[in-house]
Formats: sequence, C-alpha cells, structure tokens
Amino acid sequence: MTFGKRMKTALLGAVLALLLGSLVPILLAPSVRPIVLISLIASGVVFILAFIFCFILEGKPSKLRIPIFIFLVVVALCVVTSITVYNIGKRITFPGSFDEDAYEDLQDLDDGSVELISAGELSGWRIPSVSAEQDAPRPVILYFGGNGEDSSSKVWNLIKNDKLFFLIDTCDFVYIDYPTYGVNGGTVDVNSIKQFATEAYEAVISLPTTSEVILLSYSIGNGPASYLASMEETEISSMIMLAPYNSGYDLFNAHLNIFHGPLKLLCFYNMPCYRFARTIDCPVTVIASDADNVIPLSSSRSFFAELSSSSANFITVNGVDHNDFFSDSVVIDAVADALEGI
Repeated sequence: MTFGKRMKTALLGAVLALLLGSLVPILLAPSVRPIVLISLIASGVVFILAFIFCFILEGKPSKLRIPIFIFLVVVALCVVTSITVYNIGKRITFPGSFDEDAYEDLQDLDDGSVELISAGELSGWRIPSVSAEQDAPRPVILYFGGNGEDSSSKVWNLIKNDKLFFLIDTCDFVYIDYPTYGVNGGTVDVNSIKQFATEAYEAVISLPTTSEVILLSYSIGNGPASYLASMEETEISSMIMLAPYNSGYDLFNAHLNIFHGPLKLLCFYNMPCYRFARTIDCPVTVIASDADNVIPLSSSRSFFAELSSSSANFITVNGVDHNDFFSDSVVIDAVADALEGI
C-alpha cells in the first residue's frame, strides 16, 4: 500500500470514528449539539487539508513525507482548534436566551405593572415603582443579568416573587436584553456589550421620572456594569454587584485553565473589569460566595481590591451556588440592606 493510500485509509477511519462518537452526546444532550457541530466542522476541515497534503506529498522522498505530513497536519489542527475554542467560548459566554411564554404573559398584562422599553435598537422591560406616584421622581435600578437570563423571565419572576418586592417598591426596575437575547438581534462581543451598556443607561436617564440610577449586576452582567460606572459621562449613585469577576480571562480559566500568555487570544470575552474598577467612584457593595462554582471568590476579591471608590463593602456569603444568588435569603437580605442604605 502506498503512502497516500495508507494516510487516506487512516483518515477515513478517523472520520468514521469521530462521526459515530459524536452521535452519543448529540442524542443524550441536545444542548451540546451546536458545540459538537462546530467541532465536527473543524475536524472536517483538518481532514480535508490532510487529504490534500497526501496528494502533495505523494511524490516526495519517503524520509520527508511523514515528517512534513505530520507538521502540516499539526499546524492545521492547531489553527482549526483555536477557531473552535474561540467560537465555543463565544456560545457558552453569551448563549442567547428568550422565554417566549413569559414575554407573551407580560404583554398580556394591562394593569400598567410592566411596560416595554427600548434602548437604541435593543429592548427590554421596565417595572414602574409600586409605591411612587405615576409622575413622581424616583430611583431606577438598572439591572445587568447573567448569561442565562433574559428580561422577560426575570421580570415575570420578579413581579411574582414577594421576597424580591423591595426591588420594585420605591424604585423602578429596568432590564434591557443583551444583543441576541429576548427579541433582540445584533452580535455579541466586548465592544457591542459596551455599547449596549451605554444605550441602556441613556434609555433610563432619559425617563422623565428618573431621579438617580442604581446599578444591580449579576455574574456576566458585572462587565457592562463596571464599564458603565467607570465612564466620566455617566452619573451612577451606587452599585450592587453579585459575583463580580476581575476579567473575562478569569471566567474562562475557572473552567479550563489554559488562557494565559498567547492563549489569551482564544478568549472571546476579555472584559477588563479590574481596569474599570480603578475609576469607579460611587459607593459599591460586592456580594460573593465561597461556594461559587462559576466565578471564583478569588476573582471577586481581586476586582474589589482594584476599586477606587472610598465607599466599598465586600460581603462573603457561605455555601451559595452561582445559580442560587436570587433564591438565597442571606443574599437577598444583603441586597435589601444595601438598597436601604442608599
């Protein structure tokens, strides 16, 4: 069997094994289908290139064929793997979310308890203060949520949850969806998230009843929140940050600790929250958990250490999982106390 035939046979066997192996996660976990698809496409590109290399090297001396073939395949594999990791990271960081049922339920409400709000080409929901007069000035809580939240589900749960009533008692509550979330289009990257934060603020500050803006941010939302608070053009009265992170690299390294040195280029979301923290001068309350399995407590502490605010408070809660912040009574009480002190 010639060199070319041996390589082609091996490659075909590898393709078949990859396809069969991919069927298991696709059938068992539909949520991983996009990631598996990206991997299959990347692998397919490598195999096509390998086939091309076989033809190119067919007439070369035998001592050169295998080393050159291996080198070319390794280079192609590294390039395609890098593209795959970058795109998988993008999908995991901002997967997009839309609770259509909650959206329709909110639209059906005709009692004035909620209303759609626009920010540039983006949209979300506003809950007017329950106790304030209709035209009376009052604070607005501008919320930046986690990567699995959309405004419809969050707002629907908020108006149905008595434990969180304090968020809408004397303040308006506004949650604008990220690009690709809810009914929003657009694309997601660091620049578009910064623009989103600015447009959300402009939408809130332009409301005739807004007396001041309070930022409440959770998880991935601490990036746009810290950016917004650091801008000279904005006036933020205070911030409450749940599970903040020092940088986007910390988020990625918490799951796969490889994003260092040149490999930082593979990190899709390199939001430098620590840099923004250095110019935040409003009062800040940071709430982080020692049991957070997504954003390490050490990352929250590193961010807190960079804050330039003269009024900053760090609260550590024990045993609270990352997805349980808004259902944990200790966290809820800490948020309520922070708002009461404003």
